[in-house]
Amino acid sequence: MMHKTFFTLLLGLWFVLQPLLVSAAAVPGTEGESAYILADSIGYGLHLGQFEAALQARLGGPAKISYDGGRSITAGGNLLHMSALRSVVVDREFIAKASVIIIILGMESAEVSFSDSQQELMRQLKRIAPHARYFWVDIGATISSHVPNWNARNKIIYDNAGRLGYTVISRYKAIFGPDANPLSIGPGKNFPGWSTEAGYGGAGNVHGFDAELSSAIMTALDESDARAACGKATRIRSYVLGDSIAQGLFLDGLALKMEERLGALSVINYDGGRSITGPGTDIGKSALESVEIDREIIAGAAVIVIVLGTNQVEPSFADSQRQLLRALKAMAPKAKYFWVDIGATHAAQAGGWSARNKTIYDNQAELGYRVISRYKAIFGPKADPLRIVPGQEIPASMADPDGWVPDNIHGASAALSKAILEAVSPGVCSAGG
Repeated sequence: MMHKTFFTLLLGLWFVLQPLLVSAAAVPGTEGESAYILADSIGYGLHLGQFEAALQARLGGPAKISYDGGRSITAGGNLLHMSALRSVVVDREFIAKASVIIIILGMESAEVSFSDSQQELMRQLKRIAPHARYFWVDIGATISSHVPNWNARNKIIYDNAGRLGYTVISRYKAIFGPDANPLSIGPGKNFPGWSTEAGYGGAGNVHGFDAELSSAIMTALDESDARAACGKATRIRSYVLGDSIAQGLFLDGLALKMEERLGALSVINYDGGRSITGPGTDIGKSALESVEIDREIIAGAAVIVIVLGTNQVEPSFADSQRQLLRALKAMAPKAKYFWVDIGATHAAQAGGWSARNKTIYDNQAELGYRVISRYKAIFGPKADPLRIVPGQEIPASMADPDGWVPDNIHGASAALSKAILEAVSPGVCSAGG
């Protein structure tokens, strides 16, 4: 089904880019969990978005995406001319060490029985990696002439999840929202803000929205970790490092809330007016200095949340970010890291904060953290933290009961606490659960 002109372009890009794009899987001596993605052309989009690097930062081990446009489980594609089953044989050594295996297949109609082919693929994969966590991405494409078949395929993908032992990740919902129904794809429905993708025999789209799918995969991994933590009654220690915004979280009782949710000690280290490299007004320590003081606490933390960036003193915020994450990860290499974006709106600084938020979002894959949006927690899910509205009033209803009245910088601590709890523990049971 994949368009020949499209994959002629991909073939050319492959020979140009491949020597420059060194896969995380090629990095020797890397510890942690490894990940393997077996995919069609959707995997190529993830590869171009450097998702291997994001997975390596998230899991701590090498990651590999095996992709071929136009391929199915049993039939070869347009680039490698290799079926998914053949790739499993070729990549056997890597798969045997993988802790996470993600499958993105189903758009092509080569199989006589897709369900039987699924079963054979899972049988071969689980024979090689019996203890891995398995995920299957549903079909999110909308080309009108193919939708009836894709709806049927998605039904099989969901129906077979329990029997074959994988969790479904919805690309369709990642594109069209949580209420979209992947069993009822809209024929010819264009992706939001897009026009029809030419060359596929009907209206609609196939490729794109790779960042949204990447985010959905990361969320699925977090939820899988949370279920495992509940099953093992894991006690998760957490550490929050911040400025005066973190002081608001402390006054809101976030530490106690984290302890109730995660079942273990939570520490919040804050100082008003401080930055990564510059000291604050109360304890007089920069964030980097606090990291050194708290090294024993940090070493035992499984979740680390950073609330820094409002105070702009670094010559290079990005370099200071790298310095901070390097120091933290030397102490807690296996922790999950989160960075809270800037939600302040003071008119004179809104432009600088928007630029700093861009750095926070741009660096998350490289530095291995996920962003929690304070700006959206205050102003709603459609608010854009890269375009802070200068002087926008923080609602008076979001005043801190034991802290600041909103001043376009502080306040809204309860809303941010809620966003942090949802991000660090999606689906996690409470202590003793």
